[in-house]
Amino acid sequence: MPEATKPQSSEAGHAETAGQQGSQPDQLGSGTQSEPAATEAQLQAWAALLQQTLATGRQLSELLQLELKLAVGDGLRLLGVLLAMVSLVILAWLGLSVLLAWLAFLGSGSVALGLAGFLVVQLLALLLLWRAARVFQRSLGLPATRRQLKAMTGADNSDGTKTTDS
Repeated sequence: MPEATKPQSSEAGHAETAGQQGSQPDQLGSGTQSEPAATEAQLQAWAALLQQTLATGRQLSELLQLELKLAVGDGLRLLGVLLAMVSLVILAWLGLSVLLAWLAFLGSGSVALGLAGFLVVQLLALLLLWRAARVFQRSLGLPATRRQLKAMTGADNSDGTKTTDS
């Protein structure tokens, strides 16, 4: 009996193998039919995504254009406000200078001393602005970047003394 079951099991195994082989072309045939459908569905999904991306890009471009128009308009208005502020600052400075000159005139009774007080106030302001301009001019030379570049390239002085940027 065990021998009889052996051939049957091997025959059953061959039959299953043959059945699987017979069904493989069927599976391949049905698989090849579903592959183009899946590929077409993916292409449609990508096309829809591309359309959405283009629509989003158009909307963003339109928003950017509108905002730029607003920014240009606001920039022009800001320029007008700044010009008015500069005028007012100049008038306020002149008013302060005249007040100080008037106080010098009242204290001394001399018109020349009042005018000298006015001139001194203007020269002090000019001196402060000149010093500020020199500081800003030095920073335009990028001193920290120059020092870092020298340190990176090894172009430091061999004697170890520091140089100052002028």
